[in-house]
Amino acid sequence: MRKKPELYTFSGVKEPRGHLNYLEELKDVPFEVKRVYWLHNVPEQQTRGGHAHKTGEQVIVCLQGTVEVVLESKQGETFTYTLSDPERGLYIPPMWWGRMLFKDKAMLLGLASDEFSEADYIRDKAQF
Repeated sequence: MRKKPELYTFSGVKEPRGHLNYLEELKDVPFEVKRVYWLHNVPEQQTRGGHAHKTGEQVIVCLQGTVEVVLESKQGETFTYTLSDPERGLYIPPMWWGRMLFKDKAMLLGLASDEFSEADYIRDKAQF
């Protein structure tokens, strides 16, 4: 069965001193986290992504601002998500073409199932 994108809500504690959210691998994300990355200082209305992963899985979290995410399957299914709440994350399975539009000084945190490997990327949409 082919996996589909899914929104997750992370556990947390809200108190007057601020909010604390957390996640644990294999409990709150469906894979062992092998790489953590973040995007920041992205120019307003800049698009990122524009690729798919052959085997890699990800969960992305917008820590600040807004990121609009469009995911497309090889079968033509399209999912659109607006990430603006750091208590929520988006699971992206392998073989979903993704692009992200950054707004409002957005900062994005990514958790990946694999270490970086250029061989895992499909960067040409025609080859997707």
